[in-house]
Amino acid sequence: MLVVGLTFIICTATLGFALRPELAGTSTMWIALGAPYLALSAFAVFRFWKDGTLAERLKPRWGDISIGVVIAAILVFGSWGARALLAPAGTDRQAWLFHIYLLIGRPDVIQRSFVLTAIVLVVAASEELIWRGLVLDQLKARVGDRRAWVLTTGLYAAAVGPTVFTLADPVAGPNPLLVVAALGCGLFWSFAASILRRLPPVIISHMVFTYYVSVQFHPPGL
Repeated sequence: MLVVGLTFIICTATLGFALRPELAGTSTMWIALGAPYLALSAFAVFRFWKDGTLAERLKPRWGDISIGVVIAAILVFGSWGARALLAPAGTDRQAWLFHIYLLIGRPDVIQRSFVLTAIVLVVAASEELIWRGLVLDQLKARVGDRRAWVLTTGLYAAAVGPTVFTLADPVAGPNPLLVVAALGCGLFWSFAASILRRLPPVIISHMVFTYYVSVQFHPPGL
């Protein structure tokens, strides 16, 4: 459980520091976000290798892309509904969405930049290695499969907790959108990883979902 606790603390501190308006679109934000995630991902891969499960967990198989895309599509449609419910256009709560997308930056810039696109995809893949790989495995050994994927989802969402305040709006108040997204998506990804016992499909799903919402899902004017 020490590994789970330290991972949670590192991820929470990383998100609390990196996802602040004053760092929006800067190299500092991407470095502060990417460096700890890459280190934790490397540790997760090392644990797979040490446990003799590296090939079993990460070797690609036929159908991985299809499974990943289907899961991502379900989550994209779900995110449309969640956005309409939680931050409807024309209300003060739409400002929550603006704060998130101001962090990401203009979609055309991301699309034209190989580096930014790579960073977005690497961060998404790293989250799966960390949460659905390292953390889920540790919890399974302690509490069993069913409780493990529920607890993993809860910790994943709680780690995003600082953004409730760092991305708050003066009028709309604390911003729950990333926490809600982490809960909804995390349940799908944790369940899929627990059932499949492999990571490529959920990694693909997370990468597709993250890239799509980053470059195609902006509110008008952003």
